[in-house]
Amino acid sequence: MMKTYLTRALGIALLALTTSCATPTGSGDVIPYTSSICIVTDNKLGSMGDPVVKVYGNQEVKFCCRPCVKEFEEDKERFLAKLRK
Repeated sequence: MMKTYLTRALGIALLALTTSCATPTGSGDVIPYTSSICIVTDNKLGSMGDPVVKVYGNQEVKFCCRPCVKEFEEDKERFLAKLRK
């Protein structure tokens, strides 16, 4: 009886933990990046291989390549301002 209770309690706890971690930001829905161009270089996404996808806060951002991620992270606000236009 006690073993069944503990097994169920553990199962519920694991379900709660995995469900609460489903959102990368933990604060709501992620806003999709809808442009087909890299936010840094304005190159077409996919022109340099598979796009790199990252989430900053609750905003998804797509890059044409890994070096663009580094450049973006050096001045996030400047590039994120492009999304607000």
